[in-house]
Amino acid sequence: MMTASSPLTIAHWQDEYLIGDARIDQEHQILFNMVNDLHAAIQTAASPVRLQAMIQTMADHTAEHFQHEEALMLMHNYPGYGRHKQVHDNLLAKVSRLLAQFDQQEVVLSDRLTEFLTEWLAHHIRGEDQNMIEFLRDRND
Repeated sequence: MMTASSPLTIAHWQDEYLIGDARIDQEHQILFNMVNDLHAAIQTAASPVRLQAMIQTMADHTAEHFQHEEALMLMHNYPGYGRHKQVHDNLLAKVSRLLAQFDQQEVVLSDRLTEFLTEWLAHHIRGEDQNMIEFLRDRND
């Protein structure tokens, strides 16, 4: 996996992304690393087969991560569950569409995907996930 100091790093992890749930924080960090690994593979002209496999692995990890978040929300009756789940579903649908188009425009789509995921990760963690964790903390106080 790429390190934060690598010149091929596009997604920069920051401690402000920590939400306080060890499992979810670890999964977020893995997603950042996966985006960076994909970006590095694109920049070093990895084969289309390798890129597609990396994107599929990232999509699978993301879906599993979303299941963990959604289970946590349901367990604690999080009132924003429906909206948060819809955001998750929309991302998975977008990644699925990009994977379906991958054969035609490998590198262009890969670049678009890494840029999109980098922005989405930071925005989603600082917004939706932070709101969820604040709700859970308030319930436990």
